[in-house]
Amino acid sequence: MNAKVTSREEKKDNRPIVCGTDFSPAALQAADIAAAIARKLSTKLVLVHVDDLHGFGVLDPLLVEASKSRRSAELKRHADRLRKSKTAVEERVASGSPFDQIVSAAVRCKARLVVVGAVGHGLAKRLLIGSVAERVAETSPIPTLIVRPRSKLLSWVKGERRLKILVGYDFSATADAALRWIAQLGRIGKFSVIAAYVHAPNESHHSERELLECAAKILPPQETTVRLVPSWGNCQGALFYEAAREHADVIVIGTHQRRGIERVRLGSVSRGVLRHVTQSVAVVPPASKRSLVNEKKKGKSAKPPSREAQSEIS
Repeated sequence: MNAKVTSREEKKDNRPIVCGTDFSPAALQAADIAAAIARKLSTKLVLVHVDDLHGFGVLDPLLVEASKSRRSAELKRHADRLRKSKTAVEERVASGSPFDQIVSAAVRCKARLVVVGAVGHGLAKRLLIGSVAERVAETSPIPTLIVRPRSKLLSWVKGERRLKILVGYDFSATADAALRWIAQLGRIGKFSVIAAYVHAPNESHHSERELLECAAKILPPQETTVRLVPSWGNCQGALFYEAAREHADVIVIGTHQRRGIERVRLGSVSRGVLRHVTQSVAVVPPASKRSLVNEKKKGKSAKPPSREAQSEIS
């Protein structure tokens, strides 16, 4: 595909940014970042609030309707605040499971990115992450950005700084999808990337040269460095250490989105990263899953995506 065609297609790409909010400080920070990204990409922000009264056992229709009215007014107030910064905002109030409704809203409007705020650490806070932000990232067929407190993403979007990204790489198609998503961030702001391959000290079958060659096929070589990270522990622990040592702003990981017993048996690097790191995290799902969603929305049978189709992941 030549550069002119690609450029024209990018200009036509007006897929929205979806941001889930519960009006907490973490959610407000995430909304500010999501709005800034939407403005930079000349698209709209879909601000979603989910009222989960049924989950708390509230069944009285009058109480449910009164709560929905209050929440709608609160959502409008926050949307109006973002509109003052010249962001096109669409408001959506839903009822049900928060993570399920956020993902459903993103799929319905064919979003290019889902943004969710996450609280800090501590048992109660980790449980909250597990119930909303983590589950959005684990189930969404669309890339999801989990924003941590004191994130530097907003200053990056504004062009005030370069974003430092650590990406976990394991020479898989899923890892390549994560690299392609990172490459698309150049439309938002400048960045540098550290691609880290975690391996057992006596089991590495790859060299830094191989890692750099793979990364350079997708990312700007001048902005990319690589690390072979030997570790006797788990992969996510090694990524935590590298992210802290390199002062990374964001950790990017691909996910296989395993389900049920397969997830228990094989474990999940993405889940470990989401629950324990202090940096913001971007989770990129398999390209084939996003293609499947798009085909179903069009009423067509799903076909394996081409390599070019897999690159459309921003």
